[in-house]
Amino acid sequence: MIGTLTVALAVLVFLTVVAFWVLRLVDDSRMNRIWSSLQISGKPEALFSPEMVEGLPDLAQRYLLHAIQSGTPLARRVELKMSGSIKPKDDGPWMPLQATQILTPGRGFIWKAEAKAAGPVFMSVTDHYAAGEGRMRVALLGLFPMVNASNPDIARSAAGRLLGESCWLPAAFLPEYGAVWHEVDSLHAEVTLTVDDLTAPLTLTIDEEGRLKEVVLPRWKDDIKAFVPFGVAIGEEQAFGGYTIPSRVRGGWWYGGERYSEFVRFTIEQAVFY
Repeated sequence: MIGTLTVALAVLVFLTVVAFWVLRLVDDSRMNRIWSSLQISGKPEALFSPEMVEGLPDLAQRYLLHAIQSGTPLARRVELKMSGSIKPKDDGPWMPLQATQILTPGRGFIWKAEAKAAGPVFMSVTDHYAAGEGRMRVALLGLFPMVNASNPDIARSAAGRLLGESCWLPAAFLPEYGAVWHEVDSLHAEVTLTVDDLTAPLTLTIDEEGRLKEVVLPRWKDDIKAFVPFGVAIGEEQAFGGYTIPSRVRGGWWYGGERYSEFVRFTIEQAVFY
């Protein structure tokens, strides 16, 4: 009798693992299709020239001339490789991670990460926004779902992430791509970007050399259903393929206020623009 129960339990466990594996394959296939859709387009035809920023506020010109080398093809997307750490809970530990991302300003992104929890235990994390839909998926050992959610609040938050992370593709801040600039003072400017039905002003801190130091925007926080300040501080920058972008960032919700709690730290290791 005990042997029969043991066999039955083993079969049940096996079938459960197989079911989760099939679900993972289905999800991976879906993400691959979205990733491919964000890649589709021809090669950049226009090349950046200083004349493209004439008439913009001085701070906008300072930043764009620093961030985009003259003669650089105006890319529509960037693929990133990054390392860093994330702290999902304010009182929780930092979890090291490795991630890849495709970012197509005005259309969508996919961020795929593997975060180490303890010892051999890890979690796979996928966050994406495309065609008006956002989804967050977290799976223990890459297999057992802990979070798998998609709703209008998650979509709105993910769209805000897309706008904020447009700083990794400086061409997105050109008027040709719909960016609207407003200078606040000698070190701060607002650039307004749009994706689908979301328009948001990004407040940029730019130093005397044109280096980007901070990015802050009102971003929808899906758990409280409200816009709150989300921002990143930029510690270092690096040039990749004619673009100079933030390469070391730290950030989180409620940026600049008493409730601010840093929960992401990223280092960009590779950026490919096209």
